[in-house]
Amino acid sequence: MPITDPEKKRIAQQARLVMKICFSCGVRNDIHATRCRKSKCRNPYLRLKNRNLGVKK
Repeated sequence: MPITDPEKKRIAQQARLVMKICFSCGVRNDIHATRCRKSKCRNPYLRLKNRNLGVKK
């Protein structure tokens, strides 16, 4: 069921799309993170999550 309320839609997109991904282990991190949160990794190389919204193929 699609979300029609624009405020709820913004909150849902924020939770799903605004994050950083670790290059080595792939763990999702906070957008303000500088290092990976996984205790064994702690890699400083993070990338922004791909935010392309579209239909899955």
